[in-house]
Amino acid sequence: MKKLEKNIYKLSWPIFIELLFFTLLGTVDTIMLSNYSDTAVGSVGIANRILFLFAIVVNVLALGIGVVAAQYLGANQEQKAKDTVVTGVLGNFVLGIILSLIVMFFGRSFIHLIGTDDVFIEDATTYIKIVGFSLLFVSIRVGLSNAFRSFSHPKVVMMIMGVGNLVNVVVNAVLIYGLFGAPSLGVQGAAIGTLVARIVMVLLLIYYSYKLLKIKLHKLRFHVIQLRKILYVGIPGATENVMYNIAQVLILFFINQISPEAVIAQSYIMLILSYVFIFSFALASGNSIIVGYYIGEKDYEVAFKHTFKTTKIAFILIIIITGLLNVLAYPMIGLFTDNQVITEMVRKVLFIAIFIEIGRAMNMIFIAALRSAGDTIFPVIMAVISMFGVAVLFTYILAIRLELGIIGVFIALSMDEVFRGLSMVFRWYHRKWMRIELIEAK
Repeated sequence: MKKLEKNIYKLSWPIFIELLFFTLLGTVDTIMLSNYSDTAVGSVGIANRILFLFAIVVNVLALGIGVVAAQYLGANQEQKAKDTVVTGVLGNFVLGIILSLIVMFFGRSFIHLIGTDDVFIEDATTYIKIVGFSLLFVSIRVGLSNAFRSFSHPKVVMMIMGVGNLVNVVVNAVLIYGLFGAPSLGVQGAAIGTLVARIVMVLLLIYYSYKLLKIKLHKLRFHVIQLRKILYVGIPGATENVMYNIAQVLILFFINQISPEAVIAQSYIMLILSYVFIFSFALASGNSIIVGYYIGEKDYEVAFKHTFKTTKIAFILIIIITGLLNVLAYPMIGLFTDNQVITEMVRKVLFIAIFIEIGRAMNMIFIAALRSAGDTIFPVIMAVISMFGVAVLFTYILAIRLELGIIGVFIALSMDEVFRGLSMVFRWYHRKWMRIELIEAK
């Protein structure tokens, strides 16, 4: 077994590049479709918000795979780590089939349910039905990706994401614009490009599972002990993410009441901020694996200190990046649109981006660390309290009642992120997670 090198930089940079490639999948769709029409961008943004809600569900098992496998590997129980991966991937495969069918058959109803403007309905429905089928492949990909990270092979996932991006760009170019005699399909072409890219990535991950991890995926079976541990970590973690996305859908409902321009601006803002998010997510993921190994080795104090060290690194990066976003705001927004109303909406929100991203970094790093330690319930409780009691409530008060529009939406989001982030720091600092036993002794 390849032993994990507990260096946050060496572990996080391949995860960062992987996430960068993943984010570029959405950016490529957005840039290419923005040349097609702003309405197409808004339609895809609405569809993706609903798809994200379902995609998060596949993390029920995927989150558990990474945490449980890391602790087993830290405790030198490699076969049990492999049993964990096989069990989780099989479960995600079944779950992916169910979610794909739900979205494909009821996608249009979900789009209507959130009060979508008629101008976006048809394109959003086309996109959600095609990309909804790819949830089957997303479910397998996230499970195997977490396994590769835990087994100290994050670079494999990084390279496969790069190949997926290349496939997406080529298929998008051909089918959105109708190159080489192909039909010009617009939103439908972007959806097909995303589907094909996800299929290619899963095939490559399966191949390297046999070659590098020596995991025989064709011999799928549930290992009951590992399944219980996966669900213990995964259900609360996925519930928290589901609550977040339900809250985001409710917020999107309020944004739909503001104006079509606000819907489009929100799509561009979320895309821009996603490039800040991936720095925090990469550090949180890397720290989570390291914490899992330390806890498997029973070295709790080092795990405690390492998480605070990772947070300091994240804060420095966020301050630098959000500063650059504000300096380069106008040329960057110009990549997507020349609509002045949308441009000014996006520009104003970028001023408060630092508060959103500082809070989000605390959230991701400390929640992931708590989850790696087996402390899974507290983050869910705080998520429900903060997302609905702060984010949704204050979006309504600020954006709708006080008529602050899209600015009010993102002020409410920053309040939510900072409040939850501080509560997670408090939980980690008081060390109750040190008393939790997730895996059995060797």
